[in-house]
Amino acid sequence: MFRRTLTFVPRIRQSLRFNSTEAYTAAITNLKKDLKTSMINKNDLEKNTIKGLLSEIKNMEIDNKGNHNDEFLLFDTYSKLIHQRHDSIENYLANNREDMANKEKQEVEIIKKYQNLLPVATQEEIDEKVIELLRFIKKEEPNLQLKQVFGKVNWKTTSEQWKASPKSIRSSIVTNFKSISQ
Repeated sequence: MFRRTLTFVPRIRQSLRFNSTEAYTAAITNLKKDLKTSMINKNDLEKNTIKGLLSEIKNMEIDNKGNHNDEFLLFDTYSKLIHQRHDSIENYLANNREDMANKEKQEVEIIKKYQNLLPVATQEEIDEKVIELLRFIKKEEPNLQLKQVFGKVNWKTTSEQWKASPKSIRSSIVTNFKSISQ
């Protein structure tokens, strides 16, 4: 009577492994494994923090759709979350909510644990390399302005060679430029 037909709708699914580095995929896998462990151990603080991390990473992937996801992008995301937690701690302490501030401090420690697992340079290493770069550029052109320094840096190779995100390199250049130029 009625003929039943099946229509296949092709689904385009972009997987993590095709659009990210190996370190990025390993970090996400580690987060998911630790989420499962924290659920088994009934560690609510760690479970909720990891869920928040995974949610923020997923939002970042959606915003960054079509672009390459790497450990530097993860590092910047973790840094942003740590900065948000520090702002919350200040607000809680200003309003005499030490219990909430302590919870945020514990979340910061959990996020820092995952941030330290990433194969990226520390802020001190970045600062040393930036100071060395600025001194080299300053010898060649003594009257160089800050915006000209950004033009002299090869951003494609520098982030890979230094194992640092372009965002962290830029912020280090801005903070160290005044000390070198004086």
